[in-house]
Amino acid sequence: MDTRIFYRYCQSLSKYYAVELIACHPKKEVVKGITITPYPRYKNRVVRVLFSWLLLLPKAFRAKAALYHLHDPELIPLGLILRLYGKKVIYDIHENIAEDIFDKEWIRFKKVWYSLYNFFEKPALKRFHIILAEDSYLKRYQARTKNCLVIHNFCDLPFFRPFITDTADRDPFKLFYIGILLENRGILEILEAMHLAKKKGYSYELHVVAELYTQVSDAVVALPFFEEIKHQVIFYGRKNLEDGYQISKQCGIGLCIIHPMSNSIESYPTKLFEYMAVGLPIVTSHFPLYKSVVEENKCGYTADPKNPDEILESMLRISLSKDQNEMATNGRKAVEKKYNWQNEEPNLIKLYKNILSRES
Repeated sequence: MDTRIFYRYCQSLSKYYAVELIACHPKKEVVKGITITPYPRYKNRVVRVLFSWLLLLPKAFRAKAALYHLHDPELIPLGLILRLYGKKVIYDIHENIAEDIFDKEWIRFKKVWYSLYNFFEKPALKRFHIILAEDSYLKRYQARTKNCLVIHNFCDLPFFRPFITDTADRDPFKLFYIGILLENRGILEILEAMHLAKKKGYSYELHVVAELYTQVSDAVVALPFFEEIKHQVIFYGRKNLEDGYQISKQCGIGLCIIHPMSNSIESYPTKLFEYMAVGLPIVTSHFPLYKSVVEENKCGYTADPKNPDEILESMLRISLSKDQNEMATNGRKAVEKKYNWQNEEPNLIKLYKNILSRES
């Protein structure tokens, strides 16, 4: 139920086409008009990267699709085989995958994987239609193919409107986070900021909508001060987007603390615009790209993502401010004007129509 894939692409495309989504899912069913074909989630990353394309191949052929849209780099071999059979293929690149290899701690032999990815990507760029989710790596791909288009992963306004609530109903000392929860998403620094706040007489409550992986859970519990604040942290686990943002209605600050990595510094985090859409003032990392959104639109503050003192300072600037309603309004207006899926959707539909009207 990925935000970009299911809630944006599939929903938009289903207005014009029959859409089948092959993805990790517990059962075959139709959700919001989208046929979901289940595929098992492999915990072993090596198995997933090396063999998922092969295991997905029969499902892809059974779909008998007019166009195949791939969202994972490990599916490049699958796409190349589909092209051999004359199928039309889009490869959707969500991040600077090649550079991201060096930021993933679990990957060994990084240079080998980097070379392997580039080996498969080169023919793919010639054979696929390429969609990029960000402007930041457009330069890399424009130098390699003319067949690419940027479609930003901005939020769907109608979807988020039900989760807008009056600022008076939000608790400025309740924090909200939704998304993938890893150490590089700043969870340890956020918890330390909460502990520092407690020492100063302020009590924050953190609401986390995310799967708590064992490694992260162990790191959280190992914090020397966690026992003092554990009653202030609520982990809800993985939830669908609707249920997740229902929880956000009680909170007064949206957190988007991301460590500096090759991908993060120059890529928009999706949750930034989702928080703005529902009227949550934001505390986020102090990267220039993030500042250009949050501080220029006066809808929050930024901080060094590895400095709990700075994170707390930004949190308190919002919690103790009389301008919370103004920040909420500014964020919503910015999304309504610029950072929304309604501006991006026509580009996706136009691309599909152009591809489907051509010969293979």
